[in-house]
Amino acid sequence: MKRNRGPKIIQISGLKGIFMAAFVILCLFAGFVLFPAKVAMHIWNYISYTYFVIPAISLWQGVLLWTIVALSAYLLNNRTLAISFQRPMELSDEEMKILMERIRLQKQAQKLNAMILKSNDIKILKKDLEPKQPAQNQEDTNNINEKRS
Repeated sequence: MKRNRGPKIIQISGLKGIFMAAFVILCLFAGFVLFPAKVAMHIWNYISYTYFVIPAISLWQGVLLWTIVALSAYLLNNRTLAISFQRPMELSDEEMKILMERIRLQKQAQKLNAMILKSNDIKILKKDLEPKQPAQNQEDTNNINEKRS
């Protein structure tokens, strides 16, 4: 059985609560921004001194480098962004005919739907629930039965 839980409320009361909230925010900032930036800075500086002749970077530039890496990873892993490095394949004549036929049918369906929605003359016809012929036939049958007796 699923329990319906309300939102969790964090109560900050007094100076001690403000210091605790500031400490938590500072720790999150250090763990998710400063530490990875320091690692990115050290990796950059190691590669720059060992393999290339490029200048070293400071911690601030390490933060910028980490931001670029994090945003690039987020954008490339996002499924809504489509990046293609190959030329799209052309449709064959048969596939193009099928596609054009689907487009034609879809346009016809849209026209029919628009006509139905615009029509104000739609009326419901009620049919009589009591059929007249079976009642007459029953009376005739009763009359015939009476005559036979």
